[in-house]
Amino acid sequence: MLKIKFLLPLLIVISATVWWLMPHYSDEDKGYYIAMFCTLTHDGRGNTPKDMQQIIEGSNSDYALQKIHFQAGLAEHLQTIWQDLSPEQQQQARQESLSCRRLLSEKLLPGQPVQ
Repeated sequence: MLKIKFLLPLLIVISATVWWLMPHYSDEDKGYYIAMFCTLTHDGRGNTPKDMQQIIEGSNSDYALQKIHFQAGLAEHLQTIWQDLSPEQQQQARQESLSCRRLLSEKLLPGQPVQ
């Protein structure tokens, strides 16, 4: 009985801590990264997280009050989703930006309409 009284709160605290430390990205951030990734892909430029970082941090004005910070975890997750697509899907995404956004949004933003 003593073990349950001790282990249950400990398990709850550990679960809450793990959830708190996990990265949580807003749908707005996901949409922004998808749009940028698809633009880079469609233009034939590199779509690596490093390329995305240069654009995001390079677009911050020196006088901006709220600077956009690069989220490496989200960019790497997007790169992983891209690599999981079939070669045919990747070719289609390179040709049409809308199909690129649709393919990536299905994985990263399920149930959200693509514009």
